[in-house]
Amino acid sequence: MNQGMKQLARRLETEPAVLVTILESKGSAPRHAGAFMAVLAGGESIGTIGGGRVEAVCQQRAARALAEQQSAVEEYDLNDKGPNQVGMACGGQVRVEFLYLPAGRESAQELARRVAQSGSGRVLLFGAGHVARALAALLPALEFEYWVVDDRPEFAVEQAFSGAAGVLCEEMAAAVNRLEPTKEDLIVIMTRGHEHDYEVLREALATPAGYIGLMGSRRKIAMTRQKLEEEGFGPEQFVRVSTPIGLSIGAETPAEIAVSVAAQLIAWRAEHRGQGAKPLDLIHS
Repeated sequence: MNQGMKQLARRLETEPAVLVTILESKGSAPRHAGAFMAVLAGGESIGTIGGGRVEAVCQQRAARALAEQQSAVEEYDLNDKGPNQVGMACGGQVRVEFLYLPAGRESAQELARRVAQSGSGRVLLFGAGHVARALAALLPALEFEYWVVDDRPEFAVEQAFSGAAGVLCEEMAAAVNRLEPTKEDLIVIMTRGHEHDYEVLREALATPAGYIGLMGSRRKIAMTRQKLEEEGFGPEQFVRVSTPIGLSIGAETPAEIAVSVAAQLIAWRAEHRGQGAKPLDLIHS
């Protein structure tokens, strides 16, 4: 759970709210099923279900659910015709749940459950250098929970990664197993040298992580692959690795590389959710 959701969970212990969740979407719609936002007293909202007119209509409906202390499910046509139209040109449909949550610990637990079901796995960043910091600055707004691991105390600094779910200063290869990656998680390897890349990648390939990305020059990547091949790793394992990491957009600076990596993570997530995204243009070497 990222920092924004953690803050919301704390507020839910003392404030009521309505969780607005897209249960189903058809056709052209701003967000996928599982996307949610919270509406609190005074019209304050945290998160988004797509913005625009549909979100405004849902905020109004959530305010009524909050006042009535009643949950509800509504269907909306994302066009400008029909009984439940919201004046949009998308042409799709959404079914939306408005779940009233009274103040209390149980509501905070329900939020945690919704976050876990949202389909956004953790981004596990190995290495805390310039590119990792630039990428970390993007991830919270993209609704990715992220962790950072580096064995250098001067780099694994919580203040530099204020949006992180955790910052670990320890041996990076050992941290792979300690974090217990699942098929929902994304491992991003951007350490300071090929020896660390090799150690982290070796452990990452032994996990069910859904995405594994490795940053580096082609020479550095070739050295890492050669060492792994000497240990018996084969092509069927290397095909899991996206390397060089990121979409090909001509990126050079840390900020540009971070954007290319973030775009690839978004594309993987969309494909993983079955939203009909185009296959990832991964470069395997």
